[in-house]
Amino acid sequence: MKMFSDRDMALDCMESTKHSIVELTKAAMESSNPSLKNTLIQMRNRCEQTLQEIGTISMNKGWYMPSPPADHSDIQKVQSFFNRQQMPGQYMMPQHMQQQQFNPMRHDPMRHDPMRYQ
Repeated sequence: MKMFSDRDMALDCMESTKHSIVELTKAAMESSNPSLKNTLIQMRNRCEQTLQEIGTISMNKGWYMPSPPADHSDIQKVQSFFNRQQMPGQYMMPQHMQQQQFNPMRHDPMRHDPMRYQ
């Protein structure tokens, strides 16, 4: 039986934590219960802190090398591009729909479990 090295375990932890962050974010976005939404966001924030800690340890040990920082001019180009574009979620809702409250749970055709995020 092959034993996992500390490096393997740390990198696996980072990957599974990234996955947890994505799934907690999705669950928070789909939750119609404000208390549950806040709890999910707090859990996600803790996962992000954990990921940062594991990443720092992994970098210090030489197991992980993040991408180099972006050049300031590249950052400005991206910011300029997005400032000119209409971002997702920043669209004008048709007038007849503006008074209705959007509930993503009502509009999710893939949802199988009605209590999934309640």
